[in-house]
Amino acid sequence: MESLLYISQSCIPPSDAAAVIGSIVATSVEQNSARGLTGALLFTGTHFAQVLEGETAFVDELMAKVLDDPRHNNLLVVTRECVATRRFSDLSMAYFGPSQFVSRHVKRLLNDPSPVEKRRGAEWLTELLREFSSAKCR
Repeated sequence: MESLLYISQSCIPPSDAAAVIGSIVATSVEQNSARGLTGALLFTGTHFAQVLEGETAFVDELMAKVLDDPRHNNLLVVTRECVATRRFSDLSMAYFGPSQFVSRHVKRLLNDPSPVEKRRGAEWLTELLREFSSAKCR
């Protein structure tokens, strides 16, 4: 099983963001569940950060769709690794809304950090999404 974290710049006009993100989340919950994908999506208002977990073929299929999606720009795969267990096992797609604090960290990852900073940032962002997910499930 693979775990992938990507970040991308949003091309969604701010006035349309709530409706578009609502549609993305609803579609993701349905489609991810059917494919055995789990994960979490964060939208900062200007950027997306998403962790996807599942079989390689399904992760690749979804990433191909995201790469072709005009709502994303400057997509960067921050980490991609094999994992023994899911971190978001109960969530076909958890969603978390805008946060300027998180936005600053996401932007830092987009600015081509050193490998050590990139790894540290990816771990922090993944753990943050996991913490958000745990709190949301309570």
